[in-house]
Formats: sequence, structure tokens, C-alpha cells
Amino acid sequence: MRNLQILILLVTLTSCNKKNQVSQSLISKTDSVKLVGDVSEFLDLFKTINPNGLHIYPPSWDSNGNLNKTPFEGTPINVNKFSFVENKEIFLNIQACKEGNSHIYSIGKFEINDEYLGLIVRQQSQYNESLLQLLLWDKKQNKIVKGLDLADSFGDEGWYFDTESWIREYKVNSTFKIITRRKDSEFDEDFKNRTYSDTLKTNVFANGKFLESLNELRDTVNFKLKEWK
Repeated sequence: MRNLQILILLVTLTSCNKKNQVSQSLISKTDSVKLVGDVSEFLDLFKTINPNGLHIYPPSWDSNGNLNKTPFEGTPINVNKFSFVENKEIFLNIQACKEGNSHIYSIGKFEINDEYLGLIVRQQSQYNESLLQLLLWDKKQNKIVKGLDLADSFGDEGWYFDTESWIREYKVNSTFKIITRRKDSEFDEDFKNRTYSDTLKTNVFANGKFLESLNELRDTVNFKLKEWK
């Protein structure tokens, strides 16, 4: 009789262990589905765009401080909902965003290759949310990787700069080029003499990284900055 009771107890414990294993398995699957859903929800904030030939330029504001309408306004990202924007080396103003004092905007996404998506975002620069960047979405690790600054503008105390970019030779699963031009204007201490600097560079994406080279200044004739005459 005692042996029968022990046998019944062992069968009961085995049954409970199996139920717990099944329960843990279901929890794991549910968590996995939830994580994938979070990724999809985040990436859905970025509308799919065709980047070939795209001219990316910084936003501007009217005299009343209202953002002028451009293709680069974007949609505010709820930073308290998505952990993908936690990297402080990429999102320098993330704490202010969490407090509601700044924003990160999703603008567009496009396929680069089997490993990466391109994400265009707008976020805080020196004074305004004027910095447009191309960030990389790592498909295998489900995380954002640092990319390139595409456009920005800023001025203070007689100094002003403007940066704009053009995406060239884009093709999925192949290399693509980004041409970036930056022009600076600066007065001397007496605000009498103005000096200019002008640079043009090419970034080619290959093997998971951007390779930069400088262009001849004569090539700037093909890349007109929007706000410069």
C-alpha cells in the first residue's frame, strides 16, 4: 500500500512538472511574439520611401516659430514606449525627449540589403530639431546602428552653416552613394569681412559601413544648396 502511494505521488509530480514546462514554453512564445510586434510597430512609424535621387535638406521655421511644411517633418516617436532609441551616443537628447521637452521624428525607411534597413530621422541639433540623419537598422539584432548626418543648419554670432545631402546610385543589395555638401559663412570679430568654406564629400556604403572621400569643389555646381543663392 505504501509503495502504491509513493507511485501515485511520483506520477502527480511528473504531471505537474510537465504542466509547468508547457506553461513556461507558452510564456516564452508569447514574449517572443510580443517582441516581434514591438519591432514591427516601431518600424511602421517610418513610411517606406524610394531614396534614389532624394535631396535631403534641413527644416526651417517661419517668423512665428512654426515649422514650415517640407517632406522632412516626420512623426514624433514615443520614446517611453520603444527601447530602440535608448542609445545615448546616437540620441544625445534622449533624456529631454523622455521628459517631453524634445522629440525624435521618424521620416522614412528603405531597404539597403539583407542585413540593414535605412532609417531617416530628425532630432535635436544645437538650438532646434533640425538634424536629419540616416541611421541603420540591424535586422538580425533588432537595433539601431549609427549612420550619417545628412542635413542640418545653424547660425550664431555671425557664423552660419548649412549641410544637405543627395542619395545617388541606390540599388537594394548593392552599394549606394550619398553626396553631402556643407557651406559655412562667418564674419570676423568686427563683423566687416565675411569668409566662406565649402566642402563636398561622398560616402559609399559597402560591407556594413560608410567609406568617405572628398570631392573636387568644381563638382558643387551639380549640388545646389536649397537656401543658398
